[in-house]
Order: sequence, then C-alpha cells, then structure tokens
Amino acid sequence: MRGTPSSIVITGASSGFGRDIATTLAQRGWRVLATMRDPGRGAELKAAGAVEVTRLDVTSPKDRARVVTDAQGFFGHAPDVVLHNAGYTTAGFFEDLTSTQQDHLLQTNLVGPLELTRLFLPGMRERGTGRIAVMSSNAANVPHPMYSIYAASKWALEGWAEALAIEVAPFGIDVVVFQPGNHDTAFGSNVVPVLPEDSAYSDQAARALPRMARLGRYARPAEKATHRMCEVLDAPTTRLRVRLGPDDHVAAWLARLAPYALRRRGVEWITGLGTSS
Repeated sequence: MRGTPSSIVITGASSGFGRDIATTLAQRGWRVLATMRDPGRGAELKAAGAVEVTRLDVTSPKDRARVVTDAQGFFGHAPDVVLHNAGYTTAGFFEDLTSTQQDHLLQTNLVGPLELTRLFLPGMRERGTGRIAVMSSNAANVPHPMYSIYAASKWALEGWAEALAIEVAPFGIDVVVFQPGNHDTAFGSNVVPVLPEDSAYSDQAARALPRMARLGRYARPAEKATHRMCEVLDAPTTRLRVRLGPDDHVAAWLARLAPYALRRRGVEWITGLGTSS
C-alpha cells in the first residue's frame, strides 16, 4: 500500500487475536473500527479511546453493507486496512457433520471475508491505497482429521488471497496472509465435538480427542503472534504470507518438500488415527 497505515477495520474483535490487535494498534495511535456479533463485548475496547465498536455478523449481507458505511463515517474515507479475523472451527468427522454446519462455517470463514472485501475495494481503489489482511491457520499446511471443513475454508481463503494480490496491486492495494501456528488463545476452547450416538467414528474419536486436546500444552503465548502481526500491519510494505510460530514454519516446509505419505504418518501419530495406528 502507499503510505503508512493508521486506520483499520477488524472483524471478530471481541476476543483472541482480534481483540489483542485492536488494543495494541489503538495504543500505537491507530483508529480502529472493531466489529463483532455482540457489541456488548466491546466495552473494554471502547475504553482504549481510539476504538469504535459496531455489530457485524459476517454472514449477514445487511451487516456487511452497514459496516462499510460505518467505516466511512468513522474514518472519513475507506480504511487503510481490513483485517478478516472472524472465524471459528467445528470439530467432527466429515460424514457426521450436517450440511447446515458445513455451510455456516464456510459462510463465516470464507464467503464473509470475500463479500466484505468486495464492498471495501471500490473505496480503496479510489484512494489509491489499502491493505486486505487475512487470518489463516496452520491448517492450510497440515489438515487434521475432524477439522476438514475448517482446513478447506483456510485453503480456499489463501488461494483467493494469492490471486487477489495480483489483481489489486496496480491500484496501490496489497494483501497479507497471517498464518498462526499453535498459540494460547480462546479460539478452540469452546469447540464441542460433533459426534452422533450412532457415529461410525466413535472409536476414532475416543483415540483422537484426548491426544488433540493435549496439543494445547505446547501453545506459544498469544502476544508473540500479536506483536508480529501489528509490526506487519504498521509497515508500509509487506510480503504476502507471514508465518507465526516455529510449528507453522516447520509444517509449511514439510508441506512443500515432504511426500504426502510421510506427512500423513505424522498426523496419524499425533491423532492416533489411520491405518498405521
């Protein structure tokens, strides 16, 4: 983008990385429009001074259109940065998930960011500057069983971002993909596994769930990733993909260079699933 950014719209800012980034950037003098489904959870953010809180359900076309208007009114122009942070995961074997569960996750994690970006791009083009920032995941490198739809949403989001970066570059707009590894946030703490009583995958779930829950003990402090992301957002230029955490760097390296059979055995060992378990 052209110039140093100083205004941002953040989706999913009520907790986790979204809230922490909003707070940090406000302390650095940014003007922040923090969006969330329940604005009542944004009282602490508003106390930061340079933060305005507004409602946004990213799956709602009406909400998306209103947020663009809110941003214009708050900043007086299109934002320098839009950070697509809102998202969630569903834990469940693909066959056990309903179409409704699948579609809502994809609407939130993938379609919402695409449609909101479409609404913000005209204003950014008119200004000749802007940045679209996307919160991805290490799941784009190593998809785990029980998280297939989440991985699908992040793979698709990254593919879209790569192509979009080329399309919008002539207008002074850039794109950055944040790819966090395992960090200590509340992201997965409220996930209730989908496991019907008659599931054919009950035995696999009994093996996998305890092992995957233990991965939390290896999580890095969230502030390490927050600090790095804010550094990137603060800079006038950035590279496309920013990897966060040693596990993400290793997984990305393996995804590029290691054969699928080797990577599969690693995931089977971690989860206790698969033919070699």
